[in-house]
Amino acid sequence: ASIDSGVQFDHPALVSHYRGTTGNGTFDHNYNWFDATDNCPAAPCDLNGHGTHTMGTMVGDDGAGNQVGVAPGAKWIAANGCCPNDQALIASGEWLLAPRDLAGNNPDPSRRPNIINNSWGTQVPSNDPFMEDVLTAWKEAGIFAVFSNGNIGSGCESSGAPGSRTLAYSVG
Repeated sequence: ASIDSGVQFDHPALVSHYRGTTGNGTFDHNYNWFDATDNCPAAPCDLNGHGTHTMGTMVGDDGAGNQVGVAPGAKWIAANGCCPNDQALIASGEWLLAPRDLAGNNPDPSRRPNIINNSWGTQVPSNDPFMEDVLTAWKEAGIFAVFSNGNIGSGCESSGAPGSRTLAYSVG
């Protein structure tokens, strides 16, 4: 799963890996998409392309079925909680613990993801415990969380939260 700017669900490199793809060009977005921003309530979208890019790095293929992402065979779901405000990030994190239908009803923890990519974080060195309760709940639910560690530092102790937290795994 991803918390980012959203994902273009019908992108040629991603559509076959979307958990909401039902076949014959049809889709079921229930339990597979959370719109934290009220921009795309009916289906996944990405208003700036970043989430689509990061999802391609995770599960994408070249459009001909040749895997280019780092997780061959994985299916994806997403939330567009990054990053209008802290509430959108927290709501996305909570939704991923027990995804719900598009109306926000019928939570189903059996549909939670195994791994959540978060290509966001503070832009300055920080060890702020933001979302620590959500990270703890993910860990207790068996979810592996990966965060960006800031990508801006020139040396040690330059990571941003929440990737800088010992509870999180981060890359950069």
